[in-house]
Amino acid sequence: ALCGCVQTRSTVPIIQCSRSLRRAMLIFQIGTNNWQRQGEFAPGSGILHASFHDSMNNMPGVKSYSIYPSKKQTNPEDDPTYRVFKIEHDIPICESVSPNSSYRWHSMTEEQYDAYLKRLENEICQFMDEVEAKEGKEFDYLISHHAFTNAMTAAQIVERRHKEGKTKLKHFNFVHGTALKMYIKEKEGDPEYPMRFLTKCQGSGVFDGLSKTSGVWVNSEDYIGKFLDCFPSYPKERCVFSRIGVNQKTFCNKGSTVAADLAKHLQEEDQPKVASIKRLVTFVGKFADWKRLDAVLYAAKEYEATFPDLGTAIVGTGPPEAIAMYEGLSKSLGLQRTVFLGPKSQDVLAELFSMSEVGMFPSYKEPFGMVFIECMACGTPTIGANSGGPTEFVKPGQGVLVEEEADWRTEPGMKRLGSKVAAQVTKALQMNWKRSMGASCVDFVTTNFSTLAQVRGMLSNMEDWSSGAEVASCFRDFTGGSQISKQQLLQLLNKLLPGRSTTACEQMLESSGALLGEAVDYQKFLAFLMQA
Repeated sequence: ALCGCVQTRSTVPIIQCSRSLRRAMLIFQIGTNNWQRQGEFAPGSGILHASFHDSMNNMPGVKSYSIYPSKKQTNPEDDPTYRVFKIEHDIPICESVSPNSSYRWHSMTEEQYDAYLKRLENEICQFMDEVEAKEGKEFDYLISHHAFTNAMTAAQIVERRHKEGKTKLKHFNFVHGTALKMYIKEKEGDPEYPMRFLTKCQGSGVFDGLSKTSGVWVNSEDYIGKFLDCFPSYPKERCVFSRIGVNQKTFCNKGSTVAADLAKHLQEEDQPKVASIKRLVTFVGKFADWKRLDAVLYAAKEYEATFPDLGTAIVGTGPPEAIAMYEGLSKSLGLQRTVFLGPKSQDVLAELFSMSEVGMFPSYKEPFGMVFIECMACGTPTIGANSGGPTEFVKPGQGVLVEEEADWRTEPGMKRLGSKVAAQVTKALQMNWKRSMGASCVDFVTTNFSTLAQVRGMLSNMEDWSSGAEVASCFRDFTGGSQISKQQLLQLLNKLLPGRSTTACEQMLESSGALLGEAVDYQKFLAFLMQA
């Protein structure tokens, strides 16, 4: 319900407010990557966006609408809650390589870049107008994915709608790792990433303070500092770690086995290898250097010699030259039971994880490591590297992180890293980690990495971060003089902020500098709330 602030017929105005901050929400999300549908493989941020969207729409009192880009996909015929931002080229990417695209933002001209953002803004505004006409209410919250073009576009949309008199919309950003990596490479002077987009994003003011972005989530605690290094004027208290969730209806133990189910996922030329594979270990990732697939292949060279029944499944893809390089390395190493499966859907990944003894993901400074969580959810332990996001959650009960290799970009360093991975694979098979750790992996994910829990946390954040503006809106309707009694104000705050104690409300009042004995300068308090 909207705020109902009224004055009674009394010599001292009394403010009553019927607002409940736990009200129905209308949310719009702007995605950077495609969802996994119509036969198109999706990267992690696209899968996460779709999961957020579906989870929100399965919650009472919450409605989410979304848009995301794709060259291949079309609008759904049976679901009006999302649309495709149709593009004629591959999805622009921040990095040098992606499973779906090698078309980089840095390759765009300024005219192409500006046209992309403006068309995106216009299509979103049109979609939002249509939804509001149907729903009979305005959007409350706008979530942009990635701290880059979508964030700047969202800020433009908020400003545009405010000029149209639609002032309730607030913008929030979910930071994924790739844009920050691009900014860091620009700062470091990497020749592949000339300084361009960090200064553009900084110049837009989207992260200068709270006026354009009311809160920020990051998918790794390590990335809070990296985000603030890029945008030092953004309030640290509004930049929080959001623990990534996984859909356990999709990622769970499927009961699949190597003997019964592996062959259907193999390419034709690899079918003869099935007979010799009784056990399986699996790598999933895009073919980028920092994913360090070559370390997995060097590891396979060692453990194939120790375990003649052990196979290695390689899931993922990249540019043609990367595919040729890694497949060529596999052949030059003489690997007998290593198979390249290409990109696979989430359902197939769950089958592969379920039949595997262990998952191997030795990335360098992985921003989060969603694939670890997906693998664990299927009851399969994991092996990674001791850097980046996985250091925050991979514990001895769910797998191991091998020590980093400083010279991993050299062939000898990568071979040493491969040996470390091979040693852990050997240990995992000898000690039967699958049997001893499988149940604890599933329990760990259920307790700590539910998508529903993550979305609930985000909704709570948005309400909390918006509460100052909510109270301020109530005050705008109060016109009975320049002051309000302290007692009345506390009564109002208790109604608006039911989760806050009276002591916390008193501390807020004292911090505002608006307290005048037993009275409050409400204009000064209003200014304090809007600033906070």
